[in-house]
Amino acid sequence: MEIVSGNKLSKHRKVHFTRSAKTKSLNRNHSVNNKNRLARSNSLRNSFKNNNNNNKIKNNINEINNIINNNGNHVLQDEVCLGEFTREVYNAICVRLGDTLHIPEDSVQALFNDMKLFPSKSQVSKMLQCARQCGRRNGANDYITFGEFCVFVKEMQNQNPKHQRRSTPPKINNTIKCSNNKCDVFLGGSCNPTTWRADTAIPELKKHGISYYNPQVSMWAPELVAQEYDAKQAASILLFVIDSQTRSTVGMIEVAYLVASGRCVVVVAQPYEKGQTIMGEVITDREYRDLVNGQKVLLELVKSKGVKIHKNLSTALQCTANILRNSSMNGTSAEEQITYKLRKLREVYDSYGGEMKLADVLEAYEKLTNRSLEISRLYNYSNSQNGYRTTAPISFERFCALMAEFSTTDSCEMCTTDVWATQPFQRHCSTNNTCNLNNTHVNCLVEDLPPEPDDISIPNSDIFLGGSMSSDLNWRSDIAIPLIKKHGLSYYNPALREGMEDSYVGNGCDDDRFVRSNSSDVLEWKRALDKSKVLLIVITNDTRSMTSIILAAFYMGLNKDMVLCVQNLASDDCRIGNETLTKNAIKDYNRARVYLTDLANRKQIPVFEYITKAVECAIEMCKSR
Repeated sequence: MEIVSGNKLSKHRKVHFTRSAKTKSLNRNHSVNNKNRLARSNSLRNSFKNNNNNNKIKNNINEINNIINNNGNHVLQDEVCLGEFTREVYNAICVRLGDTLHIPEDSVQALFNDMKLFPSKSQVSKMLQCARQCGRRNGANDYITFGEFCVFVKEMQNQNPKHQRRSTPPKINNTIKCSNNKCDVFLGGSCNPTTWRADTAIPELKKHGISYYNPQVSMWAPELVAQEYDAKQAASILLFVIDSQTRSTVGMIEVAYLVASGRCVVVVAQPYEKGQTIMGEVITDREYRDLVNGQKVLLELVKSKGVKIHKNLSTALQCTANILRNSSMNGTSAEEQITYKLRKLREVYDSYGGEMKLADVLEAYEKLTNRSLEISRLYNYSNSQNGYRTTAPISFERFCALMAEFSTTDSCEMCTTDVWATQPFQRHCSTNNTCNLNNTHVNCLVEDLPPEPDDISIPNSDIFLGGSMSSDLNWRSDIAIPLIKKHGLSYYNPALREGMEDSYVGNGCDDDRFVRSNSSDVLEWKRALDKSKVLLIVITNDTRSMTSIILAAFYMGLNKDMVLCVQNLASDDCRIGNETLTKNAIKDYNRARVYLTDLANRKQIPVFEYITKAVECAIEMCKSR
């Protein structure tokens, strides 16, 4: 054994520690390819070259953590953490700089870039200034510490532009009303007979002092559509519950449109069950399939925009409250947003008089996040670090690393938000012309986008023939296709995809029958819509057509060129296939048609009652492009 000076790890003082000859050489040029034990993001993984030096990183990490306690005589507080996030950051540092925990200021920008993060020069300058102030270095040293860098990395990752989400709509007019004032939350989704608003949502929002708009009324009327539209425009967050107690026809339309429009939407979805009742009426197998497929298409579209689906109202309400709490810094600069977290950590750390112990981390975490950290999680984390004493003092460096590590996950199943990095909804442009317009800090809103399906087999087309597919009217073959061919235009007919023959019509499935269980099939149909110039959506009066209505609303939100033909169900003796619809069902499906038409009118999308007129309009629209 030999004694080696540890001044690489601490430039302020020399800390001596013991290590074996096997690991005494620290290679500053090693690379990282430790796939079995070192988890990292795909972007970081792709930036590393594979080589045969796997064990060098393992040895260095073990070595640094072995020196934490040298027989109780010397405690090194500036050690690297052993969590997934902090290990990822440490590995990136090792690739560029070697095993140092002090990052030279002139290497910070490049190190961010190595991790696929691209702060502006102004942001980096503010980070360095903030780190010097919070680290009490006063310009004496030209570096930032590992813990400080972890905090900045986490904050930059939270501003990743691939997770953009707009929390407030563009200011279209100045006549927005929401309880005579701008409200925080619009409570959308399932209405009567559900009581989730009064029982759970409203009491919770009141507890947090959050204003809300409740659209639930005892008797719905078409004139309420405009009032609700204004309320949605005024709200900062749109909380929608799509449950199974109602058909949720309007709620599904609204979610599709608002998510596609880029609004800040928190979604709760609960599945339907076969043979269940809605408004005291047992739904048929056919309607059950239609509702399930409609909901399935909605959720696939929502997830295609990177929005997570909450499974219960509690997590959604927690996420909503956290978003609004994080918006308290609205109006600050991008640089101030980045550095706020580190300054807040310094403030909390100083409140312990510089004598923070491991147990104090629990209390500090709750102060910063308004959430509790499991004791077992913290102590298991510390016990994994080879003899670390729980009574040993925690340095500011280590406190930063711990908080950055624990902020990467959350006990909430669907909501992983870092409340203590309060940020405004709106983003700012950086000097590299990557304009992050919107706040994405609250990860409960976002999830990784699904892989795009291969669209080589999907041709470009002039007109997409969307809409009702099990109608008794063969409107595609009898009306639309002959007219389109007459004008020499191309079309895409989803009714003929993968064996969708006319023999399927009337077999007990509605227009949603072609949506298979594999989610990639839904996205494949979406790709066909994306590759068409004009969407012709026909909603006939002999189908429920919820899938078609949902898709129409979604593509309205995307500002796709579109023509609609909307026919209401008969108010009396309405039959779909061999089933007679109840009055409640007719009202629900016609209400969906009213909302879709209202959206189209506001977007100045042509709406017709007769199919021929709609087809002719689509042709003219396509020819005029």
